[in-house]
Order: sequence, then C-alpha cells, then structure tokens
Amino acid sequence: MDTLALHYHDLVEYIRRRFSCRQFAHDVVHDVCVQLLEKPPQRPVAQPFAFLRRVSFNRAIDRNRSDCARSARFEGMAELPDTLGDDCDGAMALDFEQQLKALLAIIDALPARPRQIFLLHRIHGMPQREIADELGISLNMVTRHFGRAMRTIVRDWEPARRAVLPGHC
Repeated sequence: MDTLALHYHDLVEYIRRRFSCRQFAHDVVHDVCVQLLEKPPQRPVAQPFAFLRRVSFNRAIDRNRSDCARSARFEGMAELPDTLGDDCDGAMALDFEQQLKALLAIIDALPARPRQIFLLHRIHGMPQREIADELGISLNMVTRHFGRAMRTIVRDWEPARRAVLPGHC
C-alpha cells in the first residue's frame, strides 16, 4: 500500500493518458486501492509499481467495458429514430435491443486477446502500434487478433453481415 500511496498521482496520470478522462482515472485507481485492501496479493510482488500499473490498466479496461455496455444500451435507446413516436408498437425498439444484445454477446464470446485488442482499438481508439507496445506483442499480431475479432463479428452479427454483403441475407 505504501507504493500505491507513493505513486498514486503517477497511476492516475497513466490511466488518464490511456483513457482520456481524469475522473475515470481517479475512480479506477480508487477501485484498485479497495481491491488491494480487500484482497492483497498472495505472494510478494517483485516490482510493485509495474504490478500496480498492470492492475490499474486491467481494471480500467474492465470498468470501461462495463460502462460502455451500460451506456450503449441506454444511449442507444435514447437515440432511436423519431419514427418510434406514439404510433410505434415497440417492434423497432425490441429489434434494436436484441441486436445490441447479440453484438455484446459476440464480443464477450471472443477469445481474450482478440476481444481486448478489439475493445482497445474500436472503443478506446488506441492506435494498433500503441496496443502492440502496451501488450508487448508485434504489430502483426495486433492486426491478426483485430482481424479475427472483426471476421467473427461480421460472421455472427446480422447487421454487420448485411453491411458487408448487401442483398445476401
């Protein structure tokens, strides 16, 4: 906990640079603090600051994924076209909700690395080079994992399939 207190501002800045929101970064570092208080590491940590950076980054990804899924659901409902006014029977809203659930299920079912890279690139807007550096893998592997995620989404999600193959539904 001493390392966390000593490097608190460095951790907040590290997360802020990656996710572009100071309040989000503070929340993530506080989450990490609570997590470590509730369940400290079982073994001694050889490099405490590196450990805290990794735990904070992973927590930020998890929290952002959860926030995005939650806000996408509510924002998506708020952004339904005006044709869903009083005369709407709810069919379009139901279809939208089902499609969103289908997309989230497909993303959640992706293997861990392609899912992580897809979310970092598409949701967080990180360049593939930066993802490669952060994860310690080659740019080629980032491209392969991202391509795998996109192929799976296009294959399994009806709206993506229609966009790629118009008239083939």
